[in-house]
Amino acid sequence: MSTEQVKNEIRRFLKAEDKLALCLSGKWGVGKTHTWDTLLTAAFKNDAVWPQRYAYVSLFGLENLSDVRRSVFENTVEAAAFREKERLEATLNSVSERLAQLSSKWRAGLGMIRGIPVVADYAGLVEAGFLDVRNQIVCFDDLERMSDSLDLKDVLGLISFLKEKKNCKVVLLLNSEALEGQNAEDFRVQLEKVIDINLTFAPTASEAVAIAVPDRTTLLTQMVAEYAAKLEITNIRTIFKLLRICGRLEEVLEGYDARIIKQAFHSACLFGFAIYQPTEAPSIDTILKDRTYADLVGDREEPTPKEIQHSELLTRYEFHTADGLDRVVFDCIHCGFFDEVSLRREADVLKGRLKLRDQDAAFSKVWDIYHGTFDDNADAFATQLKQSIRDNAAAISPADLSASIATLKKLNHGDGLDDLIKDYVDSRDDGKDFWAVDPVSWRFNIEDPDVIAAFAAKASVFADDRTLKGVATAIVRDGAWSEDTLEFIDKHTADDFYAAMKATKGEELRLIVKGLTYFRNVGNANERMKSISGKAVSALQRIGQESAINRLRVEKFSVVVP
Repeated sequence: MSTEQVKNEIRRFLKAEDKLALCLSGKWGVGKTHTWDTLLTAAFKNDAVWPQRYAYVSLFGLENLSDVRRSVFENTVEAAAFREKERLEATLNSVSERLAQLSSKWRAGLGMIRGIPVVADYAGLVEAGFLDVRNQIVCFDDLERMSDSLDLKDVLGLISFLKEKKNCKVVLLLNSEALEGQNAEDFRVQLEKVIDINLTFAPTASEAVAIAVPDRTTLLTQMVAEYAAKLEITNIRTIFKLLRICGRLEEVLEGYDARIIKQAFHSACLFGFAIYQPTEAPSIDTILKDRTYADLVGDREEPTPKEIQHSELLTRYEFHTADGLDRVVFDCIHCGFFDEVSLRREADVLKGRLKLRDQDAAFSKVWDIYHGTFDDNADAFATQLKQSIRDNAAAISPADLSASIATLKKLNHGDGLDDLIKDYVDSRDDGKDFWAVDPVSWRFNIEDPDVIAAFAAKASVFADDRTLKGVATAIVRDGAWSEDTLEFIDKHTADDFYAAMKATKGEELRLIVKGLTYFRNVGNANERMKSISGKAVSALQRIGQESAINRLRVEKFSVVVP
């Protein structure tokens, strides 16, 4: 049954002049009470409800049947309360007025109380006031959360009594799935005897979003509605919490690029879903795990159906890897405190990345003039390319710069290129590794001689802060080297090799030894490689001669110790 069909059945129930009992069941947070209250209020305003009195009672916390009866009396309101005050609950004045009316009746000696002892205290007065409960609608909520001392059979018996003897219409709101043990069995057995209309409220994600976010005129409401629907959230309480969380993020990130705010909302909705509905959402560990290379790892167990479902959900939601902003957003939701300093710091980092992304897009767009037409537009292309290099230098790779300069030369637009290259170099604050052109590395692929010269000049400004250990381990990690690397290593003596290896421990020791002996296995090794290998073997033999245990350690590296 769709949500709209359920609403129509509730409207018919409210208008009917028959004694009826209606059960509206659904999971926690899906909007049962909200929907009932909305339809009830509308019915009272439109005079489309019978009878014209109403009481709402939450069974949560009530200890016995006397508490329930007293609560029914105390929470009864007249139809005027809906039209004038727009209230669903009784007021202190309304209860006082009804008690005064009852006392007046008793003092007048009406037969209604004949045989009942004189009541002196408030509790007894209100308990006796239950006799006045008739010809009204009574709503019982939270049946699954009632006290263990309150028997479910007694509550169902009271519902039957109100309907049959008091001419009332009764509504029961509950999450029947949460009933356990004997209560679940009693409810199943008694349901058909007591309840006339049995409805299940199970809105789809889009229906839940429509209930929780009816107005979508702002970025906040638009994004939360969209993200909640994508996550298939049907709990409107969760959606309300997401609206509050994202509203707070919007305050902190006011003035930032809309893309940053949207990312914060996007992550917040996912994290909130995982925190508030852990049995339905992917786990926090799953969300925060770096999945970029997860599927490339061979040694892992076959995923469970639940893991596959969550993985597909994250893919549809387009959430791949959490960055710094995402993690701060999670911390804020998890601890309930919004760290404004950390949020803005990470937002500034993302702002820088977005700026580079925009600059890269702008640079690529200029090249569309070149690739996308056969028009004779070399002058226009050259002019825009030069300007784009100046405007977007921070996002242009060395290889792209080299290709651009080479193209401009081929188009006979070489005027001002030296200044253009200088502007590029001066505008960047990268370290020495960026400027140290390595012809072997794919990262650079720089061919234009003027660009190569400018990079070399920039690199020469930096002091050489490389270490033997750092360079040797980098060879193992990167699987690549340059002539400059070989020259640097070969400048060191066998004693330097010995000192570096003796000063290193743990995994770094394995890497430095492997790096310094790397060229023993290189075919057609040149003289410099052979020199490095000879020094490494000499240093290792020296270490192996120091003790019996070091001899065994060194021999692991296929080095014979004399």
